[in-house]
Amino acid sequence: MLSQKVLLGRLNKLVGEQHVMAGDRVSAYAVDGKVPQAIAFPASVAEVSAIMALASAEGLRVAPWGSGTKITFGAVPDGVDLVLGLSRLNALVTHEPGDMTATFQAGILLREAQEVLGRSGQFIALDPPYADRATLGGILATNASGPRRLRYGSARDLLIAVRVVQADGKVIKGGAKVVKSVSGYDMNKLFIGSLGTLGIIVEATFRLYPVTNVEKTYLIPFASVDVAGEGVARVLDSSVVPSAVELLCPVASGQVVAQVGLPWPKDHYGLAVAIGSVSPEAVDAQLEDVARISQHGSAHEGYRLEGQVHDSFWRATRDISMGGHCQAVLKASVLLTKVAEAVRLGEKVAGRLGLGLAVVSEAGSGIVRYYFADQVGSARGVTARPSWIVSTRANTPQGSLDRFQQWVVEAVKQLRNFAQGCGGSLVILEASPEVKGNVDVWGPIGNALPLMQGLKEQFDPQRILNPGRFVGGI
Repeated sequence: MLSQKVLLGRLNKLVGEQHVMAGDRVSAYAVDGKVPQAIAFPASVAEVSAIMALASAEGLRVAPWGSGTKITFGAVPDGVDLVLGLSRLNALVTHEPGDMTATFQAGILLREAQEVLGRSGQFIALDPPYADRATLGGILATNASGPRRLRYGSARDLLIAVRVVQADGKVIKGGAKVVKSVSGYDMNKLFIGSLGTLGIIVEATFRLYPVTNVEKTYLIPFASVDVAGEGVARVLDSSVVPSAVELLCPVASGQVVAQVGLPWPKDHYGLAVAIGSVSPEAVDAQLEDVARISQHGSAHEGYRLEGQVHDSFWRATRDISMGGHCQAVLKASVLLTKVAEAVRLGEKVAGRLGLGLAVVSEAGSGIVRYYFADQVGSARGVTARPSWIVSTRANTPQGSLDRFQQWVVEAVKQLRNFAQGCGGSLVILEASPEVKGNVDVWGPIGNALPLMQGLKEQFDPQRILNPGRFVGGI
């Protein structure tokens, strides 16, 4: 392998010395504690290709990096020699308003892409966590989605073409830039959610949607998760066409409504239904239906959210953080009929183990996110854990699990058993390297593993792209 001095010299020639980072600054780009030798920031597809050709020739393990909002996804990598930062690949390539398509470089922030498209009254229908800071490439590589997946689908439904730099530096394309063509669709699927282990996405073409003229939300408090779940079922079985249907536990509800300045009854779950349409009258009519359908079983009046309050509510819901004390995030996919039970079980497990927990569910899509903290959460905020737990962590030998980490591992096992038992799955989105080393981040994937291993061997035979981070140690 190249010495660091030689590596830096080669990278300087490829992208310019001012776009290469080494020394103390690289620790900020560590992936689960694996610190790279250098960071390189290419400005073109050709420069990405040249860097990967160098990495391939020298056997350098490479971690692609957008803005870092999802760098915690996946298992602990086998190693990281070089981080390839994509923040300079941030341009609009083409936009065809008439065809409702646009192509962007992968390093552009989703927020910036939406601003460009918004001038033509269009947008990319993605709203993942940390949407204001996430890049398009990172969203695709992790298949991240948010509440509006219910109406618009996931990244797999919106991506129609992709350009990728392979591990050996070769540039390939998949898909087509017009919606009516489905050529290469399977190629797109390969790279979405593959965590950069098969290739580095450098450009992506999206199917666009018109910006919704009006969108409002009806938010209802419920004293019981089961009654709230019944409200979800009634909404989904009705003629209402929601943009999002979200079920929040009392801790999550309390935190989110506090951020938008609303009063909230103690220990109540929240059911939020967003409605979007071309006219205020159409939205208001559907909100009336939502109130009539879902209000049964609640002793409290619901809230109508619109304008800035509506926007702030959904931003806070997507980006919930347990007051900054969140230490692990799990994501379960379950049947719609099992969402309320999944929420209730999460609270039961957290209570038994003494963990702080917020639960946010995309109840219309069957996705449940568990936000665990080493502090006890409440609807009013987050309160410090007892001092004996903190002191136990401080005295824990490096490389072993402290009490909180042990409890997270146990929570993963119990919640995964439930999800799998009802035909679903559970993955770890964020956790410490110690937790990831003691429980499978991804969980069982069945008969698909040999196929996925074969794809890795075909696309990256040297195992230099994010080695070890994907399922089965791929």
